Amino acid sequence: MQIKLGFFMNTDQTIQDVIIKEFKPRETIVAEGSLNDRFFVILKGNVEILQNNKSIRVLKDGDVFGIENFYLNRSYTTCATSITTSRVASYHTNMIKDIIYDRPQLIQQILASLMRQLEQTTQIAEENIPLENIVDLNDRIYQDGEKIIEEGSEGSDIFRLLKSQHGLRVTIKGREIGTITKPGEYFGEMSAILREKRSATVSSIGKSVVQVFSSDNLQSILEAYPKLAKKIIDTLAQRLFEANKKLSTKYPADLL
Repeated sequence: MQIKLGFFMNTDQTIQDVIIKEFKPRETIVAEGSLNDRFFVILKGNVEILQNNKSIRVLKDGDVFGIENFYLNRSYTTCATSITTSRVASYHTNMIKDIIYDRPQLIQQILASLMRQLEQTTQIAEENIPLENIVDLNDRIYQDGEKIIEEGSEGSDIFRLLKSQHGLRVTIKGREIGTITKPGEYFGEMSAILREKRSATVSSIGKSVVQVFSSDNLQSILEAYPKLAKKIIDTLAQRLFEANKKLSTKYPADLL
């Protein structure tokens, strides 16, 4: 049984983008190599994730799968098969930005599921291979006032602060909105994930050393070092929490 639900966008059209379907045991939900235009939420049941016919993990009620393929701009690299009779909702990826703003509970569910899966992967991942052998990264030194990221510019590399005399200044349209001071903190990941122009300028206060991860190796980073990926998701979750808190306390309700 398949149910289609309409989702209203900011146009006069109603796009049928939410599909709820029941799958029988051993029925394929999505095949390896399929287009990356949907992600899935398990409403009820157990689903096995396989790659090259090898079982990777088993997901259960509330878990999410398939969203990483959209962010990596690749076809599905895994196959999902129902173990038990399962009820699964699939969402078209053109809904992601609307979900971020309008469905915070679903975003929380997605983050929680991704972190659970990353932790499971961490327990079995090989951690003894030097990161330099897996991904293209380098350390850069920035002097006082030097820009690391410029607002409005193209670029999708991810950055991590290694050390700094006084931190990194974050500004939007010339107005300072915060600082990055904690060694190990990631920034620039939003542009890498959403593939958009830089939304803020980040510049060094004093001398700073920053590690740069090439976006060309983003998939290798996420696959080989799930702990690093988990930290990026933690950063996104914290920023979402802080943004929600600021919106709820700073602006009148009629502006939200």
